[in-house]
Amino acid sequence: MNENMIEIGAELFSKEEALDELIRLQKKSGMIHNPRALKREIAARERKGNTAAGYRIAISDVAHSGSAKTAVSAVTVKDGIDYGAPDRRKVKLIFMIAGKSGSDEHIKVKAQLQKLLSDPAFTAQLCSAPDQKAFLKMIDHKENRHITQPPR
Repeated sequence: MNENMIEIGAELFSKEEALDELIRLQKKSGMIHNPRALKREIAARERKGNTAAGYRIAISDVAHSGSAKTAVSAVTVKDGIDYGAPDRRKVKLIFMIAGKSGSDEHIKVKAQLQKLLSDPAFTAQLCSAPDQKAFLKMIDHKENRHITQPPR
């Protein structure tokens, strides 16, 4: 993930708009070449089961036929959107993982991301990040702290 793959404080009003924006970020960053194909694959993934995890977050993931490597895009949504979350709260933080086709790397990335986001205070910090640099810095700090601290 890099700064070009993150949008902070987006004014989005639906799940479809959010997914379109995440795909746009992937395309803009040069991580995918066929946004329509990714949209079809993500839509198929969403039909299998809602990717909203509760706690105001959603993580959509797919092995994408047009990805040379696994890429992650993220968007924070200013007022949140109805995403069909199990806790019925509006989702404010959405990630999209487009994994390299033929690999299960996107599943590993999703699991690692879910671990990081299991802390509601951390999720709230990400939602209120002032810009992309701060967002990335928070994730880097949390990843490094999570890796270096022994399990309790």
